[in-house]
Order: sequence, then C-alpha cells, then structure tokens
Amino acid sequence: MRQNFVDESPALEAVVLDYMAAFMRGDVEAALATYTEDGVLMAPVGPAFEGKAALAQVYPGMFGAIDFNLTPKVTEVQQISADWGFVRSATSGTQTTKATGEAEEASYLELFLLRKLPSGEWKIARYNTTQITADA
Repeated sequence: MRQNFVDESPALEAVVLDYMAAFMRGDVEAALATYTEDGVLMAPVGPAFEGKAALAQVYPGMFGAIDFNLTPKVTEVQQISADWGFVRSATSGTQTTKATGEAEEASYLELFLLRKLPSGEWKIARYNTTQITADA
C-alpha cells in the first residue's frame, strides 16, 4: 500500500521519549506538555483519566507517591496516516514507594496513540500502560 503522507516516525518517537524523560524526573508540567488537550491515560489500575485537567490531577499524586527509575525501550513506531500514529514501548527498572522507601523491580508495556495537531506538533492522544508481573 502506498502512503500519501510524509513519514514523521522519528517525531512520534521523540514525543514518547520526551514524555518518558519527564515521567522519570517526576516533572508534571513537562509530562502534560506531551499530551493533546483531550489526552487520555489508561493506567494499570483505576479509571481512565480524560483530558488535561484530569491528567493534571493524577500525575502529582503519582509522582508524590512513587519514584520511578525505569528505562524505556521503543519497540515499534508506525505512522498510519498524515495525522495519526502509534508507538509501542517496554519499560523496566525499579520503582520506590516514597512512604516506605521500599524499592521493587517493575516492568511495563505501553501503547501511545499520537495525533498531529494543526500546528504540526505531534502529541499523545491516548496512552495505555500495563504492568507486567514476574509470574506473567
């Protein structure tokens, strides 16, 4: 199938890596900057968080409770149209509960759906992450 758009896969990957870097720093503002206004986070537990206002509520609590020391590995990047694409990644390392200081190994699989805005910027429209357990 012939594509009728310029492949911007490196830009999609860059947005995801920017998000991951902000996430590991616990930088709420920088993490939110990678999302569209109607962005959605579907985390391993709880409901989906829809829109930047909801995301702005969830990330401070997450970063306040847990230190993440994870390394992302992008496993697939596909631009599927002029203004949509996705990135799959696998992330592993440790996460430490701040209240107890308890560190544990952690691994996640992620799927990012990105949308190109009229400004030409790519942003995360949907983000789904699931934690992989050792016995899975």
